[in-house]
Amino acid sequence: MTDVLDPPTDRDRRADGAPPPGRSVALTAAVAGVVAPALVLAGCMALALVAWYASDAGGHGTTRDALRVGTDAWLMAHAAHLHLAAGAGVTLTAVPLGVSALSLVTAHRWGVWASSTATVPDARSLGLAALTSAGLYGVVALLCAVLASTPAARPDPAWSFAGGALVGLLGTGTGLLRGAPGVVDLRRLVPEPVRAVVVGAVHATLLMLAAGAVLCAVGLLLHFGTAANVLSRLHTDVAGGLLYTVVVAGVAPNAALLSSSYLLGPGFAVGVGTAVSPAGVTLGAVPAFPLLAALPAPGTPPAWVSGLVVAPVLAAVVATVLTLRRHPAPGYDVGALCGAGTGLLGGLLLTGAVALAGGAVGPGRMADVGAPLLDTLVASTVSMGVGGLFAGVAATWWARRR
Repeated sequence: MTDVLDPPTDRDRRADGAPPPGRSVALTAAVAGVVAPALVLAGCMALALVAWYASDAGGHGTTRDALRVGTDAWLMAHAAHLHLAAGAGVTLTAVPLGVSALSLVTAHRWGVWASSTATVPDARSLGLAALTSAGLYGVVALLCAVLASTPAARPDPAWSFAGGALVGLLGTGTGLLRGAPGVVDLRRLVPEPVRAVVVGAVHATLLMLAAGAVLCAVGLLLHFGTAANVLSRLHTDVAGGLLYTVVVAGVAPNAALLSSSYLLGPGFAVGVGTAVSPAGVTLGAVPAFPLLAALPAPGTPPAWVSGLVVAPVLAAVVATVLTLRRHPAPGYDVGALCGAGTGLLGGLLLTGAVALAGGAVGPGRMADVGAPLLDTLVASTVSMGVGGLFAGVAATWWARRR
């Protein structure tokens, strides 16, 4: 009876005082690398089945066709190019970033579980576990691309493996680090000024994403009647409306990022020969999609719209001030470098995200959707870099004055 009541930690502790060995982190990471993609893939397949049955009660196509559509959507969220046989050279390259974000979050949570429920002896074991998880994630995406290939639609196997491995490495890798905080001490490996700049740049990018989302939401509210007319012409019922809502949620980050490019000044295109920017709007026929009702009317916008380009400057200012409040600069030179670095790195991150938001969404004129990357890069780095530089000097002056 006494043995039963003894604490298990005292009984199982080794002679040297170390805790008993647990399960291998490589094994749990391998489980995470398979389960994380399988969960999101199953959700996409289930949604495709519901949409197929709700459209015409399964009158056209088969269950396999619906499952392939869900698989193709999941693969496209991992930047897998989808080659269609509907026309010569038709390749869909757009990435539904909402599904991509869901995949990253799922992989991150399973990465946390993998390291927190296993024994992580050192950083090398953690790195090997991350590579194992990423490799298995890529293999799952590769198998899905091979199994979902048909003469009508063929996902690119190489892009599928690369995109799956990258999502697995970023998601599961960061989760493994978070689940085992004592193994890799980032505070010792990365100097404080560098960490401050990186955190500030991420905050600046998120602020621009939020500003783009607000702009898109305001545009949709102002043209709510147009969006309602689009839905009515599609003759959708309640189930169809809910499915359209889910699809809109899947591409909402794309719309927010393209709207942030509008705030930067260069704007974006919604088809060949179109332009949407504060300087002017040129549109042709756009697809019947409710979210596109947020596009401004063709022509020259009002003069006050040009004032929206101050948004990236303000985003860099706010991010730099918040960063220097947590990491005060000892002098004006450090404050200026921190602010300028925050703005420049934030501009680079924002440009990379905007690049992912575009791509080909169909044949013909819809093969060009997205923002001009070079103009976006110049506008974002200049505006956010200047804003960060000004905020760094001003925040340092205020701190020294106090």
